[in-house]
Amino acid sequence: MSEPSIPDWINAGSAAIGALAILIGLFGANAKINENRRTARQIRRSEVAEELIALSHNVEDAFAHIRNPMVSIPKDRLSDKKYAYQQRYERLASYNNLFKKLRDAQIRVRAVIGDREVDQAVEVLFRTRAQLATAIEILADYTDWEASELDQMEKDHRKKLRSDLYGSFSRSDDLGSKITEAVSVIENKLSPIARLE
Repeated sequence: MSEPSIPDWINAGSAAIGALAILIGLFGANAKINENRRTARQIRRSEVAEELIALSHNVEDAFAHIRNPMVSIPKDRLSDKKYAYQQRYERLASYNNLFKKLRDAQIRVRAVIGDREVDQAVEVLFRTRAQLATAIEILADYTDWEASELDQMEKDHRKKLRSDLYGSFSRSDDLGSKITEAVSVIENKLSPIARLE
């Protein structure tokens, strides 16, 4: 066997340098792929955060509309004590699609971001919706009773339901405060993510 000549050493050296260059290129490409994945993940988190923030504000506006004490009753329906509650229920039902979008966004945020406080704040909005539906139904049932037939506990209950249903979002409005606080939690927790901070 002959000893390697200088050209053999040069060939072996260039092959080693070529292999090293390929390895460096692979590590560089892998780092770039990982950076692109991180960027895509941050953008996805930003998108779902932004969507939930917007939907929570839309839900807050919907609650303001649903709870608005002003209602128009046609003359031919003035004797129908349940009409105002029926109309209020229709207002609530008109936002079903918005609440479906809110639930979808909540699930996406849960999967992509996973913030427990945000999830709980969204649940407050859904519980509030259920609470309003219950208030409408019970108050409509109370229209079948004369005020004199109600005991003090029932009168207090009816008063509480009315305060839930006809809110002003003032300091004395407990349900309105819960809604506002839930939306604030969502916005405060998700805004930095939405802004890619």
